[in-house]
Order: sequence, then structure tokens, then C-alpha cells
Amino acid sequence: MQLNFRQLEVFRAIMIAKTVSGAAELLHVSQPGISRLLKYTEHKLGTLLFERRKGRLVPTPEGEELFKHLEPIYAKIEGLEFVINRITQNDDLYLQVGCTPSLARYLLPKLLAKAKLKVPGMVIKVDIHSNEELADYIAQRRGDFAMSLKTSDHPLVLSEPSIYANLVCVVPLDHPLASRDQVTFEDIAQHDMVMYHGDTVLGRLLNTQITELGLTPKMSVLVRFNDDACAMVEHGLGITIALDYVLMGDRYPKLKAIPLKSNKPRLQLLTHNGVSFSHNVRKFYENFKTELHALGKTKP
Repeated sequence: MQLNFRQLEVFRAIMIAKTVSGAAELLHVSQPGISRLLKYTEHKLGTLLFERRKGRLVPTPEGEELFKHLEPIYAKIEGLEFVINRITQNDDLYLQVGCTPSLARYLLPKLLAKAKLKVPGMVIKVDIHSNEELADYIAQRRGDFAMSLKTSDHPLVLSEPSIYANLVCVVPLDHPLASRDQVTFEDIAQHDMVMYHGDTVLGRLLNTQITELGLTPKMSVLVRFNDDACAMVEHGLGITIALDYVLMGDRYPKLKAIPLKSNKPRLQLLTHNGVSFSHNVRKFYENFKTELHALGKTKP
């Protein structure tokens, strides 16, 4: 059976809201209409998409599988709406920027705010992806530029090196290392650690450095992103390493960032090498780079 767009829209709204009433509010329709369409869809499919538990709708494995394939489609539709707005406007004041979660919490908003002062009418769409995904994001022309920690060897992507980022060891305030002015990989390998997946920038760095010392890390938790690692440290699950940008703005008052003796990763600005920027996007991008370089000069 083929599902029409309305059925998919209702299914997605229920997945997000978890209740029929919540889905009805999202779609601005009546609850009975949502219930009837859900029952009709499940009947035609011959399988339940949700189980009813204490007034809430819990997705079945079949529902989860459908949602997993549906979300990327909706992401593209939302991106298409942005592109249509961009095309139909009389100016070029629409911009799409990609960034990693770790850089998007503090660094990216700061840079966007400063760059936007020079192009005040700019409408910005921010897309969050891992370092490993950003090259494809640019190559597929889903964004104008991206800020990453990873260089790209993709033939359609230009990697422009920017400022260096300091690495820090992140520990609770009462941790034995908290009194240190600087630590090494050998120091941190003696303690329970929140590690990163091996295919990430920090995961590869951490594994390489500790292996070269002939040591085995005492892994407590495995995560993918800096903020997740810091949250784990905050709850006593070990220590970790992170970019110093992640702890700027007093975002983790219960943690201390100790300088880590290590090579510094370098931020990369990714752009498409076969596409030219419009006038205002170029102006914004140049202002963004200027602010980023200025921030690098003022770092300790």
C-alpha cells in the first residue's frame, strides 16, 4: 500500500507529539480527524504503528522504522522551502551554514552575531552535522559554507585552514587533576575516561596518543560529541578531553578545563569549489572569517 502525504504528515506529527491531541495542535485540526486517519492507515498497512499506553502513543518497531526513513525526507522538504524563499526574494539575503554540535553551542552564535552586524538583513539557516558529514553537506550544495575540525579531500570541497583550537582536559572541580596547571595524555590515561568514537576527530587523536604511550585507556563511557562528554564528566562518569571553545561562557560551572599538552587541531572552513557566492553571501562569509581570525588572536 502507498501512503499519501497527508497520512505521512499525521504519522509524523504523532511521532513528535506522542499524543493525538498534541498532533492535532501541531497540524491545527481536530483530534477525531487525527484518530480516524491513524486507524485507517494502520488498517490498510495491516500493522500497528503505535501502542496505546496510559494516554500516550508509543511507536512500535514498525513505526520507528517508518519514522527513520521519513525524517530525512522532511529535512529535505524543509531545506527546499528555504531554497524557494531564497530564489523568490529580490535579494540574496539567505544563507545556509553547517557546523558541528561542539562548535555550534558557543563559537558559531558568537561569530554569526558579529558577522550579521555588517549584513543586518541576512536570514541564516544553521544545519548541525558531525565533522564526518560536513564535506558531503557542502559537496551536495546543501549549505553555503561550513565550519569543521576536519579537512576534506572531496574533489568538490575546498578546505580553508583557519584558527587553531586549544585542547583541554575536563575534570570535576574536586578531581585530583584539578589543581594542575597543565596535563599530558599520560596523566589522563591513569583515570576513568569518557572516550570518543574512533571515527571522530578527538576519538582518533585520543586513541593514537594513548596507544603510542603503550597504555590502555580506562574507558567509562563512549560518546560522539564534546558536549555529551562534558555532561558525562559533570555527573562523575570520568574525565575527558574537549575543545576549549566548548567550555567558554561558563557553561559548565562544576567543571575545570586544564590545558592539555598536545598538538592543536585547526578549524577548517569548507566551501564548494564549483559554486560562486552571491554578493551578500560573500560579504557575510568574509566578515565571518575576519571575526574568526580576530577571536583566534585574542585567545590565551
